[in-house]
Amino acid sequence: MNFFKRASIFFVLFGLILIFIGYTVTSFISSSSEKDRRYSKNRKGAEREYTVFTDKITRTEEVPVIYSYGEVKSWRTLEIRAPVVGEISEVAKLFRDGSTVVKGDFLFSIEDTEYRDNLSIAETDVKDAESDLANAKTLFELSKLDLKAAEKEKEIRLASFKRQEKLKSNGVISETIFEQSSLSLTNAEKSLITKKNSFVQAENKIFKAQVHLERKKVAYDLARRQLADTKFFAPFTGVLDQVSAVRGRQISSNERLGTILDPKALEVVFPLSDIQYTRITNNRGNFIKLKVEYSTGRFEKKSVYSGAIERVGGRVNTGNTGREVFGSISEPKRSFLKPGDFVNVKVFEPKLKGISKLPLGSLGSNNTILLVNDDLRLEKIKVNVVRFQENHILVRNAPIDRKFVTKWSPQLDTGVKVKVIESSNGVEGVKPAENESIKLTEEERNKLINAIESNKWIPKDVKKRLVKQLNQELVPKKVVDRLRKRMGG
Repeated sequence: MNFFKRASIFFVLFGLILIFIGYTVTSFISSSSEKDRRYSKNRKGAEREYTVFTDKITRTEEVPVIYSYGEVKSWRTLEIRAPVVGEISEVAKLFRDGSTVVKGDFLFSIEDTEYRDNLSIAETDVKDAESDLANAKTLFELSKLDLKAAEKEKEIRLASFKRQEKLKSNGVISETIFEQSSLSLTNAEKSLITKKNSFVQAENKIFKAQVHLERKKVAYDLARRQLADTKFFAPFTGVLDQVSAVRGRQISSNERLGTILDPKALEVVFPLSDIQYTRITNNRGNFIKLKVEYSTGRFEKKSVYSGAIERVGGRVNTGNTGREVFGSISEPKRSFLKPGDFVNVKVFEPKLKGISKLPLGSLGSNNTILLVNDDLRLEKIKVNVVRFQENHILVRNAPIDRKFVTKWSPQLDTGVKVKVIESSNGVEGVKPAENESIKLTEEERNKLINAIESNKWIPKDVKKRLVKQLNQELVPKKVVDRLRKRMGG
């Protein structure tokens, strides 16, 4: 009985608790619904307005600037290489990285004992060849005298033969005496032929001796040059770099021991896209005379140098696009630039007339901007973007004196009612929000990715990060704007 009594009490209390909870929930829901109805009733008919910053579109003249970055190089550079084989016997104190040398300064020397011996041997060989030439000339003179004597003897024998022949015809001498005279003439002719042969041989010996002497002189000159090459002197005034010469080191011929470069013969090589390159050339493909500025550092430590475009690379490197342009530096002797420095490059294009300059934040997707009409509602129009210029854009065909929104935000679109704050109140083109994102078309996405992957100046880790951002559905607007500016619009 006690069990049933306790169970009944438990079920009664449990039911009362459920009834209390249900009543509480019902009261809360009724109260919330009534509050929402009152709030909706009070807001019925009200339209939300968004505050925007605006400015007026005007016509102006602007000098577009092409932004790039480049590397400083020295166009007068020489690799220091060992001209001969041997052991480094002496190294100058100034033959070190970063040392400044003057033309003619001693840098290093190679052990020259062997080369001195070679020069002595070559000198002896020259004297020996000169002696052979002198002997050949003496023999030539002797053979020349023998030839003259043989010719004279032949003339005498011929005259005697003619006399004997005349006497024989008159019957004065016998046939035997005449035959002896004929044999004497024949022997004289043979002797003359022999002497001529000796003369030709003597003449050939002179020619061979002269050739032999020339060879020995060439060998002597080579030995003399090799001996001179054991000492290396600075070919011009410059700075040493990548020096690897150590005393006692055995080096081979043409081995690289360092580099000397002229720190005043500087130029800047920087990349331009195909579109940017067409803007700095005329119809004939020649460069337009444009002002170029190079800058290093930041803020108060920033250094600016002027220059001009000189030439373009002869070919496009494998895997890259665009053009590699070389620019000169005005007064390089006064600059603090060194080969290997990276600089920011500005190329000032010809002045553009009849354009409008708008804040970069006013540009939306598909090159559109927002205008404010007389009813304080937004209108979306498409403009012709001519250039991207840091925090601004240069456009054509924008309606004059119309108010436009200087900062595009996601909640703004055609037909939205706005509250206007003029830029004259102290707000000029506000920069885009840090977390603002936009959608890209597939064509524009592929164009930006191809430009990044083909750019050899961007590090690999940065390329990977940028491509990953561009492959997302929403891309940070500041990233897209920066890439567009680098591509030259």
